[in-house]
Amino acid sequence: MNYSTTLSYTSSNIRKLYKILVTLLVFSLIIPPISSPSVNAYSDHPNLFVSAENSLFTNHFSGPMIVQVIVQEDNTQLDQAIGQPNVSVNGRHLQMVQGSDGNWHAFFANTDSAKQADQAALSGSSGQSIDFGVFCSSSTSPTVLGIDVSQTDGVAIPDSAGLSGTTQGTAGFTSCSGTPTTPSNQNNVIRNPPSLNLNPQVPTGQIGINQNVWPLIQLFTLSNNVHIEYDRSTGTQSVDLDYSDIPNISLGVDRTGYPTGSDVFATIDDAELSIDPTSQDSWTFNVGSNPATFYQAFAESGSSASGSGLVNLIPYLNSLGFKDNGKLSMDTSDVINLKTNSVQTSSSLNGMYNKLVTFVETGPHTGIFESSFAGVSTIGTLPNAPRAHSGSITYDLQSASIVSGTSTASLTVGSGQSQFGPGQREAITLVDNDQNINSAQVDQLNVFRSAAKIPTLKIGNPITLSSSSNVKFYNNLLSISVPSTVFDANSLRLIIDTKSQSMSNFQKITLNLGVSAQSLKDLLIDTSQSNSKGTNWVNYDLRSFQQQLGITSFSSVTMTLYFGSVGSSPVVIVPSGTIVSGNGLLQISNSAVTSIKSMSSNLPVFLEINFNTSGKISNPSDTQPIVFDLFSFGNNGNQLVNNAIYRAELQETSANSGVFSGTMEYAVINQLNQFDPNLIKGLRTFGSNIKFLVSTELTDSNAIHFSILGTQGGTSTTVTSQHNLPTNTGVVTLDSPNYRIGSDVTITVNDPDLVTDANTIVTYTSVNDPGSTADDTVGDNGGNILLEVWIKGFRFQHCTVNGVAHGGLAATGFTLTETGPGTGIFKGIFKMPSSICIEDKASLISPVGGSVQAWYHDFRDQYGRSVIISSTVAIPAKTQSTTTANQYVPTIATPVVSTSTQISDQSGRPLLQSPHVGQTINFKGMISNKYYQDSQRISYIVQIKDSNNKVVFLKWSEDNLVNLSTTNEEISWVPTLSGAYSAEVYVWNGMDSLVPLADQNQYKIQVLP
Repeated sequence: MNYSTTLSYTSSNIRKLYKILVTLLVFSLIIPPISSPSVNAYSDHPNLFVSAENSLFTNHFSGPMIVQVIVQEDNTQLDQAIGQPNVSVNGRHLQMVQGSDGNWHAFFANTDSAKQADQAALSGSSGQSIDFGVFCSSSTSPTVLGIDVSQTDGVAIPDSAGLSGTTQGTAGFTSCSGTPTTPSNQNNVIRNPPSLNLNPQVPTGQIGINQNVWPLIQLFTLSNNVHIEYDRSTGTQSVDLDYSDIPNISLGVDRTGYPTGSDVFATIDDAELSIDPTSQDSWTFNVGSNPATFYQAFAESGSSASGSGLVNLIPYLNSLGFKDNGKLSMDTSDVINLKTNSVQTSSSLNGMYNKLVTFVETGPHTGIFESSFAGVSTIGTLPNAPRAHSGSITYDLQSASIVSGTSTASLTVGSGQSQFGPGQREAITLVDNDQNINSAQVDQLNVFRSAAKIPTLKIGNPITLSSSSNVKFYNNLLSISVPSTVFDANSLRLIIDTKSQSMSNFQKITLNLGVSAQSLKDLLIDTSQSNSKGTNWVNYDLRSFQQQLGITSFSSVTMTLYFGSVGSSPVVIVPSGTIVSGNGLLQISNSAVTSIKSMSSNLPVFLEINFNTSGKISNPSDTQPIVFDLFSFGNNGNQLVNNAIYRAELQETSANSGVFSGTMEYAVINQLNQFDPNLIKGLRTFGSNIKFLVSTELTDSNAIHFSILGTQGGTSTTVTSQHNLPTNTGVVTLDSPNYRIGSDVTITVNDPDLVTDANTIVTYTSVNDPGSTADDTVGDNGGNILLEVWIKGFRFQHCTVNGVAHGGLAATGFTLTETGPGTGIFKGIFKMPSSICIEDKASLISPVGGSVQAWYHDFRDQYGRSVIISSTVAIPAKTQSTTTANQYVPTIATPVVSTSTQISDQSGRPLLQSPHVGQTINFKGMISNKYYQDSQRISYIVQIKDSNNKVVFLKWSEDNLVNLSTTNEEISWVPTLSGAYSAEVYVWNGMDSLVPLADQNQYKIQVLP
């Protein structure tokens, strides 16, 4: 079986590929000075580089284009005399000059076109536009220029300083005389020439050229075929050019349709616009009622022309060799917006050219020109461009349409499932080509960008700026009123319009929140009231002031609410020193809430933001979006409260993709964290990775609605992604069907609702506070219980019997720790005690014959209810007790084995001095089976008690000891606290039988700090 694949390449595809390759080569290897030209040389002339050799334009050049010729050889000595390479143009010798890079350089152009270009430049200022400098004839003595130019028509040099006989424009060439001095450099068509070899060991440039006439352009009369030949010792290398009309001139734009307010990236392919082979050329076109074409009006390098230096080249285009190219026109209609960027820094020239578009070459001598620089185009669409309207751009009789349009947005979370759980970081995906504003850059949907539409999640009823008005700015002398609006009812940002405003040194702003004091009372939780507990917050974003209005520091910002009017009944909700950045989430003090609650209900509420530093309004080009929200979380009069809004600042996945991504996750409150401000501080209300809070199940009609203002069928609409967020029923399990004294008891709780962060392992600790009703449970000092353990019908708790303290669950160090970030599975371990405290805490009983119960208090099960879930296992009746204070200690009448114990330090040396905290203590036991018994199972046990007789360490090792043999067992302990300890060493017949095989040994150890 045969398979075949056919590949088809259109001319446009070839041009696109060429542009990419040329741009990469130029920027990485040719940006001035040109030191590695061989990268563009062909295999048949590897040492000869000619700038006009260009496959996109089939080696054509035209008009006043300057051609650079470079010869690169292995011998690049700068301090030794090297013979000039023999290079000719149509058989006429081309003088080559050695540069400081060791290569040989020359420039040449067509005589008549150079004169015509210089003539056009004469109508402007010297050294601007297409000024070739001054001319000298071929008869000029070599003593003047330092080289013989007799085989040329003449030469162009930078300046006439020190010379007589120079000419300009179309005047006939004459012989120059004198001695060239330092030029003022009228040449604006070779702006980045290679530097000359000025090594004192050799003549200047190896051929003795006067450095004041460099760069020198050699002029020849050219027509059609131009043959450049390098006569090399190993053979001739040559390049053929065609001096005639440029083929493959084209115009294109980057998209077929454009969202409002977007950049339009237009590209002109025209080699004739590439005058200077050493620099990026720029061309500016006035497309209004006074059409104009300017060379280097805005220069990326060299001199920019303005005022008297401007030369409108349209009257000169024919004489310069241009035909239909060289001029650009546009029908801007009600769609196209002409803009500025870092090259074209002004929207007008001389007051008479007010519709400017500047194109900049992608690199030296590429012949590819773009309307953008550094990713910002001088062409865009208007923010209010009507849908499906079009404008056009025309160059060389070729037109491209710029059509305004909208696309339908889609918003999904995760894989599009209808629900997801806590602790799961789910991807947010927004497909919205309307927000693909700049196809050359990765767009970011920042809250402080006025044109951005922000995916938003609102839970409950937070107070926002949705009804605000009457924005005023203040400095020390006066105030100004500034228009504002909320154009996006979804993200609820206030857009402040200072574009036509000016104010220096403003310090603060005020605005009417558009709500009454009663609205604040309804929202905020007053913890001084019964059945009310929780926290209140300010959520703010002032980064647009940082970006545009010169506010560089927020450390002294205060926020104050006034009631009735600005200045009346102030309540400071954000004191100075609280804010550290341009956006954030800040807790409101309980005292401020109490003050707000005391205000008359019908009073209007005003906000003052005092920056306590100076900003400046100076007719900014954009508006300033700001955010001010009030949140509350907790219980208000026994009513569950969760009022907040979250704005996702998504980022485009790649330039021109129109796909934006981020993540979202949520945490569910439980009895331990529901009023904890640290849980709220961990929320993320802005950014590409938002995190929100859930207080109870949000399903069906209460499901969350993550939404964005978009378009469908050209009409604005809210695009929504709806998700159910159910709570989960927890499961608690014990790891064994029964337990013996001293064995590990592992409790596992599986409840995703306990996860509060998808990136960290969450731990819940036990309470060790006799004053708390949650003592000896996993809970908090406020009496809230998450997990409790019961043994033989009694809670596993501490007590003191006959003056001796006996620990409960907290004394074991029990914690519920998540097995991994976001798993929702929590484990905790304690050792089964040999005795437990009964309910009256006055006596001990053995747990043998009873059961172990783990009670998990599920704050919200799958139905949103609070329930208690349990797991129970037995403690076998045959289990024997371990050695514990006030308990029976097994004794042995006849030892079965003999044992001796040595206590040593971490180096194995006998412990002769008191150890310190953190020092390793080794208990090494030598155990012998001396009674000729068969193989004997042994457990070597070390138990450490503190001065209160509380067990702080228990560890054992297992082994088998055959008759008449000896074994060594070693157990290490590292004390963490100083004090008096007793070490007890046992040898038993396994941990399950607890039968002693040798007498107990006890040692006293004093641990120093």
